[in-house]
Amino acid sequence: MDDMNQTNYMQPKILRSFSHCVSFCTAASYDLLGLMNHFKKRGYFTRLSRDVLQVTHTKRQGDLFFFNFGCIVAWGFKKHYTDKLLEGVKSYAMQTLVMLETDHFYYHYGDVTTIDTHEKLHVDIITLDSEDAMLKLAISYGLAQSIKLASFEEAIKETIKKNSALPEEIVTKGTISLSRRSIFKRTGEIFIARSSINLNIEYLDAPEFFWRNPTLEPYYITMKKFLDIPSRVLALNQKLDVLQELLDILNSQVQHSHSSMLESIIILLIVVEIVITLFQFHLV
Repeated sequence: MDDMNQTNYMQPKILRSFSHCVSFCTAASYDLLGLMNHFKKRGYFTRLSRDVLQVTHTKRQGDLFFFNFGCIVAWGFKKHYTDKLLEGVKSYAMQTLVMLETDHFYYHYGDVTTIDTHEKLHVDIITLDSEDAMLKLAISYGLAQSIKLASFEEAIKETIKKNSALPEEIVTKGTISLSRRSIFKRTGEIFIARSSINLNIEYLDAPEFFWRNPTLEPYYITMKKFLDIPSRVLALNQKLDVLQELLDILNSQVQHSHSSMLESIIILLIVVEIVITLFQFHLV
């Protein structure tokens, strides 16, 4: 990821007149009220709504959008600033991610708002038809949802990878060579991964912001289509189904182990009862 970040910040000559737009997913959520006070004390302009905090530097061009689901979209800032920014807001992040998710874009101003991939440079370029912060926010919703989705995809990928050998082990051996304690731990990990994503899937729906600003929704929809969010959500749900199947397999194994233990106890008790009966009969 670090190599990718460095590559994205190495600008070919054709891109030197363009600005950076970077999206980050760093945590499960952000304390927006705490962040607002943090930036106000430092002289920034802030605007807080239910799910997003807008932060604008009063002396330099650039906008920051902090989303309550743990994502940041930074417009017009250099890498050294965003690195410093991420370090400075850590205390307002809840359940910080082990792996930082990032996505990079270039943007400039033109006649029509569009997003395209440069064929030769293989970078995504956003064209804005105005410097309006609300236009940037509409696009930022799509960018933030995409990077949040990327963090979900990575979490599921790692969980499935960790447990992918279990079904094959059942097929070849007829059982799982994990202790009951280990099976319970795996079950808990899978349940947490699946439930955390299900609880946060609402962040991939159309935000309330567009109920109040319907004229900006087309830009959000365009960004969602470009980033392929609908099909990625469908693929995510399919992977969740795989996790549920793994969870069912582990639960079945636990029940089987429990039943086997009960059967062993019952057999042992019967044997003990027979031995006692024979012993009593011998005494008589």
